[in-house]
Amino acid sequence: MRYSGQETRFCVIADDLTGAMDTGVGLTQAGLSAVITFSSQAQDSSDAMIATTDSRAESAREAYRRVKLVAERFRSYYIYKKIDSTLRGNVAAELQALLDVTHASHAIVCPAFPASKRTVVNGQLLVDGVPVHQTSLSRDPVSPVKHSDIAELLRAGSGVSTHNLKLEEVERGAEQLATRIRECDRRAIVIDATEDRHLRCIADALAIVGESCMPCGSAGLGAQIPLAFGYSYHGRSVPPAPSGPALLAVGSRNEVSVRQLQRAIDHLRPPLVKIEPREFRTRTGREPRINQIAAEVASLLAEHPAVAVTSSLSDYATQLRRTMAPILGAIVLRVLDKGRLSGLFLSGGDVARAVCGDESIQGLRILGDLQPGVIVGEVTGAHYEGLRVITKAGGFGNEDAMVQALQHLTQGDHK
Repeated sequence: MRYSGQETRFCVIADDLTGAMDTGVGLTQAGLSAVITFSSQAQDSSDAMIATTDSRAESAREAYRRVKLVAERFRSYYIYKKIDSTLRGNVAAELQALLDVTHASHAIVCPAFPASKRTVVNGQLLVDGVPVHQTSLSRDPVSPVKHSDIAELLRAGSGVSTHNLKLEEVERGAEQLATRIRECDRRAIVIDATEDRHLRCIADALAIVGESCMPCGSAGLGAQIPLAFGYSYHGRSVPPAPSGPALLAVGSRNEVSVRQLQRAIDHLRPPLVKIEPREFRTRTGREPRINQIAAEVASLLAEHPAVAVTSSLSDYATQLRRTMAPILGAIVLRVLDKGRLSGLFLSGGDVARAVCGDESIQGLRILGDLQPGVIVGEVTGAHYEGLRVITKAGGFGNEDAMVQALQHLTQGDHK
């Protein structure tokens, strides 16, 4: 029996903010009001709630605990577990937490995101045709990827029994795929997909099977879920940004992001403020230096339509791996408190999360995307309401992603 979309409230649980926003776009484009809430006092009033557990860089034990808590809060929703399309993070532990809470008979796992050249073939995750563990993602400084075989990743991480349904099974259509899912005696089912139509087939099969299955995948599959449940596609248009200065804050050290940042600097030439990790090796003087950088950025914003601040072009300091994102976030918040911004671009999920909370950005309403992985939202809540915010996951977007984001944020500026 298929679900009726009008009866279904959706909840996306993601392990970082950029991934949460990425998946929220699909809900918005299906006509749902997709809201990410960071305030502990917020009411769960939307038909599409999005939660981020900020657990990608945590231990598997801590990731399990956080996901379990969120899943219990949203138990009455149809839960979609958003995982990274390159398998970074605690995929197995978080999947196990959701199985323990929902008691779903099967987890349906497909991290494919064809629009960004992530595909699943024979249960292997490929990035532009290459097994993900053979790409630069195996050297990710925060969450290196060691497995391309998804079943092996799940077995190693939680011991969950896994079966792979290959492309020929998907090609037979949703009804047949639903039958194969029901017949499977393994707890997790990894399903192949190389095109968006494969993801739609998987989503249709999930709607047929119903609550007995818990979907787990990237934003690619997430975008297809509400359509399979009866909602209609509403398009990709994003309203113009409000007029005013914009700040680009980049903390991601992903090679793709670094190239995109350099291209934006070369083509649009915003003033660049580089953050040097060596200046923050000790706590002494940290706050004064943060305030000094924030004052410098604010002064530049008074004279320019956009300014870039980044730690991504500086030498990497392993011992400060968890420190630089909060520092960059603190600089952004100091600038926001000076009331000079109408637009904000954040790259790196930990950086984006560092500027969100009860006393800062309390919520984001997803407006759409500029391209896959480059997500546009606006602030809701008591602080900075109406501020346009764009986030970008580290490895996403074409070479002009940051150029396009800055152009969107400054297109209404007439200084």
